[in-house]
Amino acid sequence: MFRATFRRLLTLDDPPERTALAFAIGVFIAFSPFLGLHTILATLVAFIFRFNKIAIYTGTFINNPFLTLVPIIIASYAIGAFLLGQPLRISPEGLALLQDPHPLTGDYYRKLVREGWQVVWPFTIGGMVLSVVCSLIAYPVTSWLLRTHLERKAAKNN
Repeated sequence: MFRATFRRLLTLDDPPERTALAFAIGVFIAFSPFLGLHTILATLVAFIFRFNKIAIYTGTFINNPFLTLVPIIIASYAIGAFLLGQPLRISPEGLALLQDPHPLTGDYYRKLVREGWQVVWPFTIGGMVLSVVCSLIAYPVTSWLLRTHLERKAAKNN
């Protein structure tokens, strides 16, 4: 699947730098903590900046729900917890809420929101760090791959 998608990237008519930028922005979106909004964000960015949709979706769908979503979530949380100096565990109160839910009471949701921030905040910080780092790596690598492909293609045609 990835090979076929990468081959589609190689056949785009956009300059390699623009395609690499769209891909890197897609990677930024993929690692962002805005779960459930990735496709919407990629579509908006593609239309606003007139990026090639194949390039931005390819980067965005690195966060494949069936293969990479769980490792990305775990890495995001772990990095955020490390940066915030928090332990890599859910508090006993948070575990109690998950083990013995009472979804029909308002008090349950108040406690869930209060305890949930102990997970959401590190996940958000870690996700943003991963977004920046991975997209900064994705741009030069993708740009180099696309330029190399074009050079080989030109040499082959001459």
